[in-house]
Amino acid sequence: MPAPETTVAPMISLRNVQKRFGDHFALHDISLDIGAGEFFSLLGPSGCGKTTLLRILAGIEQPTSGSLSIGGDAMAGVPANRRPTNMVFQSYAIFPHLNVEENIGYGLRNMSIPRTEAAARVAEALALVKLDGLGRRNADQLSGGQRQRVALARALVCRPKVLLLDEPLSALDKNLRQDMQSELRALQRAVGITFVFVTHDQEEALAMSDRIAVMNGGRIEQVGQPAEIYDQPATAFVASFVGTLNRLTARVTERGAGHLTVAGVPLHLPAAASGPGAEVTLAVRPETLRLGRDPECDLVLPARVVEVQFLGSIVRTRVDVGGDVISLDSFNRPGSPVPAIGSSAEVSLRSKDVIVTQAP
Repeated sequence: MPAPETTVAPMISLRNVQKRFGDHFALHDISLDIGAGEFFSLLGPSGCGKTTLLRILAGIEQPTSGSLSIGGDAMAGVPANRRPTNMVFQSYAIFPHLNVEENIGYGLRNMSIPRTEAAARVAEALALVKLDGLGRRNADQLSGGQRQRVALARALVCRPKVLLLDEPLSALDKNLRQDMQSELRALQRAVGITFVFVTHDQEEALAMSDRIAVMNGGRIEQVGQPAEIYDQPATAFVASFVGTLNRLTARVTERGAGHLTVAGVPLHLPAAASGPGAEVTLAVRPETLRLGRDPECDLVLPARVVEVQFLGSIVRTRVDVGGDVISLDSFNRPGSPVPAIGSSAEVSLRSKDVIVTQAP
């Protein structure tokens, strides 16, 4: 199949890559271009093949079939230590017996670089990851965030064309993780090299990436920019995996050319949709729903309030719409009325925000 296009010159090109472990296919026919200077994320649940794909890029694993090129050079038979890549592991793999400077400069030892240049590169890397003045600190004296920075600096000091990151933020607590997301994105912009980032965290991928490949069962379900992945999911899996999704069961009342009609409103028609009388599943994001009748919305559905959750700046209301319980989020405004559990209500939405994800 054709590779999803990138708007910049490709740094990485994969064509029809498959990986089999015994009878199990970890990757099925992966074709993908990743642009030079992109922050590209591989997103998916555990076991979807994203780490296997990263290891193939690194040269740790070899594909069963297909081809890979990096920087225009074919990687078939090129060992990991000869590739223009470097990798940051989930565990960071910091050497406990070396200090920060020695950890960062470790990869330069086999590169025939003069000592003065190596020292300058280490100092530059320390400044890049905001560890100035900590070069002589022992590895066992570092916090989790500092260890992550050392691992990044050690990978970048060798000046690879591609930096591969295998869930490097997963061991950090929530607040530090959010801080490091911003720092890592800023770091990528500063160095300008291609980052390939593996994560199962959808918010992380959406916040940091230029583009995302959503993977499932060893296949790529969709490649696109974060807004495209979130707002225009190509498959039911992408719609359900990326972001919170409400599902409503509806019955088709009319079928026209390119649309179906539900509750008197025409919606985009998927290829698999059946004619009048058929049930379809509609997917709607919580933030696109409005409690009450909204003049900007063309769909208004009767509902019953079943739960109200106060979440600080957000109030989450769960309502029953024809037997389907869905959630909607609204900003908490002082003095705003809170609906009573068990009360009747109306839910408004725009037909353009509805995704028809499934049809019998």
